[in-house]
Amino acid sequence: MRGLLAQGVKPNRLLAADADSRTRRRVEASLNVRTAAGNADIARAADILILAVKPQQLAEVLEDIRPVITPRQVVISIAAGIPLAWLRQRLGRVPIARVMPNLPATVGCGFSAVALGRAAAARHRALACAIFEAVGEVVELPERLFDAITAVSGSGPAYLFFFVEAWERAARTLGLPPSVAAAAVRATLAGSLRLLQMSEAPPAILIRRVASKKGTTEAALHVLAQRRVAQHVAEALRAAARRSQELTCQCS
Repeated sequence: MRGLLAQGVKPNRLLAADADSRTRRRVEASLNVRTAAGNADIARAADILILAVKPQQLAEVLEDIRPVITPRQVVISIAAGIPLAWLRQRLGRVPIARVMPNLPATVGCGFSAVALGRAAAARHRALACAIFEAVGEVVELPERLFDAITAVSGSGPAYLFFFVEAWERAARTLGLPPSVAAAAVRATLAGSLRLLQMSEAPPAILIRRVASKKGTTEAALHVLAQRRVAQHVAEALRAAARRSQELTCQCS
């Protein structure tokens, strides 16, 4: 909602449902968006309905809204692991899109993948993409690749946070004050990502620009290679993709 408002969507065009009254009051106060306790109340009024709930809550939510949903509306689900076929079975001929966003969308720097159901047309694709382009980049993918994109970008921020936490902890063991360790790591990370985005060179070339022969960086990279860090990264992504597939199968 913040992303859409920042793109010029008027608050009176947005509606939100939440069972928690504190959440509703916070949204109304901070975003000036109308809220309701009941999902069906929102579903009756909405042209585009975004299902932004946990996967285990989705069946209950669909029970609430199914009687009032019509094929003239569009349903967009960001519930992880819930396939289009499962949604179609419960919603019928309603146009459906499935989206896998990630946490950086909350600061306008997200990466989202979109897959479309059978009843979705070009205008539904445009709507789904426009909504998530308000909070970052969007790609359209076949649903069979959603386990992979979940492992790469959906879960990806946590990998980076894990690495940053380890990097800062290691910096403190070298004697740096905690505030300096955190500032150095985060500024280095932000600057390096910016350089990577602006440069046409692949990561391997940029590594060589930093790592001089028999220098400090080469010594560190040697340890990472010895510890098979690249292979462990690949194993971690495969584990995440497998788990995404397992969750999807449980819903099929």
